[in-house]
This record gives sequence, C-alpha cells and structure tokens, in this order.
Amino acid sequence: MYAVLNCIVTQHDLRLVGLAAVICALASYTAISLLHHVRTSSGHMRRAWLAVSAISTGFGVWATHFIAMLAFSPGVPTAYNIALTGLSLVAAILLTGAGLAVAVDSIAGAGAWLGGAMVADRGFGAGFRHRRARRSARRLGGA
Repeated sequence: MYAVLNCIVTQHDLRLVGLAAVICALASYTAISLLHHVRTSSGHMRRAWLAVSAISTGFGVWATHFIAMLAFSPGVPTAYNIALTGLSLVAAILLTGAGLAVAVDSIAGAGAWLGGAMVADRGFGAGFRHRRARRSARRLGGA
C-alpha cells in the first residue's frame, strides 16, 4: 500500500491526476445523461443518440486515461506514437459504443450487466484501449 501511495505522490503530477478525475466525473455524468436520451428515443434518433453517447463516452474514457498517463513521470524521457494513440481513441469510441448498445438494447437485465462489463474500466473495451495506449508510449534514448 505504501509503495502505491509513494508512487502516486512522488512520480505523478497531482494537478494532472486531479484534472483526470474531474474529466472522469464529467464524462460519467454526460454518459448517463445521454443514455437517458437513447432510452427515450426510437428509430433513427435512437441510433443518433447512441452514436453521440458512444463518441462522448469514448472521448471521456480516453482523455481520462491519457491525462493520467501524462501525469506519470517514470524518471526517463518518454514519447507517444501518434498512430497508436489515435488507434486507442478509435478503440475507446467503438468498443464503448458496442457496450452501450448492448446495455440499452437488451430487454433482460443480463444485457445491461454485459454492456456494463464491456464499458467498465476493467472491461473488454477499456482493456483493449489501455493496451493500445501503453504500446504507444515508448522510452526515448534507450531500451
């Protein structure tokens, strides 16, 4: 426990950690608000609201994690591969959208649980996005 706390305090810019937390809270509130529109609409408007919700939520998830990654200072120079970073954003949007679609289009409660698992931080979509983001980071000047 102390090692984790020490890492957060000494190897992170706490202002960026705070910014990531604020963005996470705003993205969560926005996702819930937009999902209310998805549930109350039908036809083409339902698909449009779902797309808006997926894009908004995907950007929020991606921004939260990317800012948190920027807050971490491992003690060696680092950089990010722009193509893989962009791929992680696209993955966040598409996989979050798939999870939201499963959650709102299911009649039984199991679909909501499955959709939530797809969107959750340890879920399928976030896991894929996180691996892409981690691969986009590289150390400069060495192994």
